Amino acid sequence: MSSHHELRDIALECVAAIRSSLNINSINARRADVENKSSSSDYVTSLDRYIESEIVKFIIKNRQNDGILGEEGATKSGTTGTRWIIDPIDGTSNFVYGIPYFSISIAVEIEGDIVAGVVADLSSDDIFDAVKGHGSRCNTEIIKVNNNDSLQSALVATGFSYKPERREIQGSMLQYILPRIGDIRRFGSAALDLCWLAAGRVDAFYEEGLNLWDYAAGSLIASEAGGTVKTMNLTNDINLLVATNTHLDTDFQKLINNSLRY
Repeated sequence: MSSHHELRDIALECVAAIRSSLNINSINARRADVENKSSSSDYVTSLDRYIESEIVKFIIKNRQNDGILGEEGATKSGTTGTRWIIDPIDGTSNFVYGIPYFSISIAVEIEGDIVAGVVADLSSDDIFDAVKGHGSRCNTEIIKVNNNDSLQSALVATGFSYKPERREIQGSMLQYILPRIGDIRRFGSAALDLCWLAAGRVDAFYEEGLNLWDYAAGSLIASEAGGTVKTMNLTNDINLLVATNTHLDTDFQKLINNSLRY
């Protein structure tokens, strides 16, 4: 049986291989090859499909009996109890518009528990990783959440749904939250938002309606960096991921709960 560190290292090797296969010309060419998915603002590009295909090939080569779940449709049943959860580009809208904030996210799940994760910022040199119980890193350097204990000065990251009816809920929450924090940021990649929390670049993060591939790796990286990560299944329609540094956990949780009653 491979250790969790070995699984993390496979993900790191996979990301390195993909990054080395890309150049600015091929990236720009694939940016123009766009289709819509669930809405007019929910994009998929040939780069999404290329990266997912390459990740799947790499995993099968190294871990042929493991399961796979990918955002763009890759699915494979496994026999080992290990599953690889893939988001080939988290932040595709940013990629399409040339905004430098999008990432590859790969998480490793064993019997339902995320044990390793890698998030690679494709528009910078930052590669974040974590192994459960062994901390988080950015470019091999240990990272930690920051120590801000003031909600009134907290910099909070969030995101919004592609669906108009979901945005009504999210807009109502934001209307309550914004006057009670330092400021808000909407960068466009939940995976990177969670990694930025881990690195102390924001103080908290929340988002409603995420899929597992959006947050599996980033949540582990945030929690292993000392953050508090919680999922809230409030109704059949409202599912929230909330993450903070430990100093803000209680106050931010109350703020989120109050915003849902606003």
